Amino acid sequence: MTNSRSTRDSVRCAATVAVAAALALACTPKLAPSLAGLCAATPATAHVSATIDSVRPTAGAALVAAKGSHFEMTFEFPAGATVTSGDAANCTGAHGTAAFSGTLPDRIRLATASSGQATWRIEGDTVLLDLNPGTRDNNVFVVLPLDGSKGHWGLSTFAGEVAGGNTTAIR
Repeated sequence: MTNSRSTRDSVRCAATVAVAAALALACTPKLAPSLAGLCAATPATAHVSATIDSVRPTAGAALVAAKGSHFEMTFEFPAGATVTSGDAANCTGAHGTAAFSGTLPDRIRLATASSGQATWRIEGDTVLLDLNPGTRDNNVFVVLPLDGSKGHWGLSTFAGEVAGGNTTAIR
């Protein structure tokens, strides 16, 4: 009987430890996604929440009314970045294309490429994305740090940035 009780206690203890370990892993904060893989020409994905923090009246009434709201964007970077120049140690000069999607407000969505294709390049420790390549007016750009920390987005026209805000990585 002692062996049976000892075995039950051991099983119960092991089960308790397993549950505690699973809970600890579930509660462990996840690191922000890193785009550093772009430097090695590996595929990467960034999913961000963007806030409409600043809006000039020239951005239009809809964006002025949306100030303080959020929208999401996802960027898919395929393998095969090109490094044409720059310092290979910090990845400056790498560039390529990315697919983007999201829940962008109409005024912002209409300033992006309808194909959902963006161009990107790395400068220092940031990825600079152009969501309407080849267009000089009415364009959305996004700046994402390689380490996944806070970035910036902006809607630019010939008058400059008319709307913009922070981006935060969604884990």
